[in-house]
Amino acid sequence: MLVNGQAQNFLPIGDRAVQYGDGLFETVKIKARTPLFWDRHLTRLRASCKRLQIPCDFQLLEAEVSQVLSSIESHDQCSHILKIIVTRGSGGRGYTPPPIVSATRIVQLHSFPDGYARNAIDGIQAQHCRHPVSRNSALAGMKHLNRLDQVMASMELTETASEGLMCDDAEHLIEGIKTNVFAVLDGKITTPALTEAGIAGIMRDVVLEHFSSHGRPVDVRPIHIGELSGASELFVCNSVLGVWPVVALATAGDNVSFPIGPVTREAQGLLSDTF
Repeated sequence: MLVNGQAQNFLPIGDRAVQYGDGLFETVKIKARTPLFWDRHLTRLRASCKRLQIPCDFQLLEAEVSQVLSSIESHDQCSHILKIIVTRGSGGRGYTPPPIVSATRIVQLHSFPDGYARNAIDGIQAQHCRHPVSRNSALAGMKHLNRLDQVMASMELTETASEGLMCDDAEHLIEGIKTNVFAVLDGKITTPALTEAGIAGIMRDVVLEHFSSHGRPVDVRPIHIGELSGASELFVCNSVLGVWPVVALATAGDNVSFPIGPVTREAQGLLSDTF
């Protein structure tokens, strides 16, 4: 792990990520030493830093990413996960940042989880989580470090659930704990609007762009969790795991089953060269 270009595994206690969760992150799949969808990740990180007014040196960050990736042996064709964290750095007692800050850049490399490929083939069981996603349009879409909603929801998951679906306080579906969600409802490919909450995922954008370019625009709108009982297909996605079909959903004491249908398989087909 690199912290501001130095090999270390600690942060100053005064770093604002520790004090306030003041920062952002990106999680990138690495295949054959290559970061997938790298330009998209970098674009989102730049835009989010601008929104939060965090002055990150992206030239240094990209050099540090290259340094970490070079540590992977040339013969290693396994997948890995790269996690990038950018914080506002240290300084300031209280919420107001000091007038001049120096961002902290953290670059980590992790092994790839077992079972992800099998989940893509066989599908997963998902669970409706009771803990709601917090609504705040000023922060919606960004991968900021305030992830307590996801921590609390993940603690609800049973052993059989590979993912949890999260709603806002009005029971509108927002996202999975670590994924975005798509459903086929009344024959329309549909995904939740993320104007008030949720992360605008890289894979979500890829799926939206694909279907739109083929004359099948996705219906992006509020979705009540109860609508999912009538879905003909349901899948979740992110840029690390790709696309997972949801074959069963536990919600409100009920269990709903879904087939792995053609829309889901088409979405998976977008990734056939990289996943």
